[in-house]
Amino acid sequence: MAKSTSFALIFSLILIMMFIVESRPTPTVAVPTCDTIHGVGQDETCSSIAQKFNLLEAHFLEINPNINCIGIFVGQWVCVEAQII
Repeated sequence: MAKSTSFALIFSLILIMMFIVESRPTPTVAVPTCDTIHGVGQDETCSSIAQKFNLLEAHFLEINPNINCIGIFVGQWVCVEAQII
């Protein structure tokens, strides 16, 4: 009888934990919506593009979250004007 009681308690605890995890709200993430893009030219860097379009480099990186500034290449499209929603 003790084994069935222990099993019932453990099973109930697992169900309660599953309910708590599933009921947490999903965090929202700000997503940039790009309005203007720019094709990277010869000798351009993230910094030079940010300066060219009067952007703080931090904002440039925020509106281009997947950019690799070390591996930026000619012809790559980058966002230079965006709304963050």
